[in-house]
Amino acid sequence: MPTLQQAVNDFFDAKRAQRLSENTLLDYDGILKKFIASIGETQEIDQITAKEIVRYLASLKVSKKRVKNVHITLSSLWTWAVADGICQIHILHTIKSPRPEKRVIAPLEQQDMEALLASTEQSLAYQRPGQSICQNILPTSSSLRDRAILLFLLDTGARATELCKVKVKDIGIQGVYLQGKGAKERIVPLSEPSRKAIDLYLKTRKTNLSDYVFVTSRKTPMTRDALYQLVERIARRAGILQVHPHRFRHTFAINFLRNGGDAFALQMILGHETLEMVKRYLAIAKTDIQRAHVKASPVTNWGL
Repeated sequence: MPTLQQAVNDFFDAKRAQRLSENTLLDYDGILKKFIASIGETQEIDQITAKEIVRYLASLKVSKKRVKNVHITLSSLWTWAVADGICQIHILHTIKSPRPEKRVIAPLEQQDMEALLASTEQSLAYQRPGQSICQNILPTSSSLRDRAILLFLLDTGARATELCKVKVKDIGIQGVYLQGKGAKERIVPLSEPSRKAIDLYLKTRKTNLSDYVFVTSRKTPMTRDALYQLVERIARRAGILQVHPHRFRHTFAINFLRNGGDAFALQMILGHETLEMVKRYLAIAKTDIQRAHVKASPVTNWGL
């Protein structure tokens, strides 16, 4: 029987053959390396017991969500091992995964978005340690890119990875073509202000249809990590806390429903397989409606 290390090597070959995304493979790699270090690379995979895995999961000093991700990754490994005839029993099926806590969804408000967009303008004065205050009058390619990114995130509800994959040829009359999770594709509408922002930015660059729309200052394709760092940097300048690319997705979804958008249309735009997440957004939007009714109802206001 193969050792754990040998099994993991073969598992990665199988997953690469399935064309899993690089982000998924990197996540698998980080999780499985730590698991191997704990269990031992020479341990035969079919000899690993449920107690060993439970003990390992219990030892992790991470969030419930991360423990759940570890459980999912190990489950994927054992699913492959059972299908390949390496293991007879899928021991992860005997181990319950933790239920991650549901985090509060806090959308950005209009004034937050206005402050974020204002902070992308290069006319905004800034000061670095040991330097005098500098001020650029004309917008640069970077400031135009940053504005286009913020509008794109808010307008489409795209995931960070989806934004990074967008190429010039993917933007058409009907909207923008996005490559979602599991290689699932969809077209999401794009508003005119967002199109204009992207066009202004692209005019500062020489681009071909196959070029990525959003690139770094080094002209390399924008990565997920680089996008997170960029958004955090813009938010710090704007003085707004807890801003990350996924928060724009939440903001888009909630405001889509607040403004009368259809829940099923939202599901298609976001690329969700089920309505579970959309229902969470809908609950927030309904709360807004109830508050508005209390405030605006003529029966309440007239004291009837």
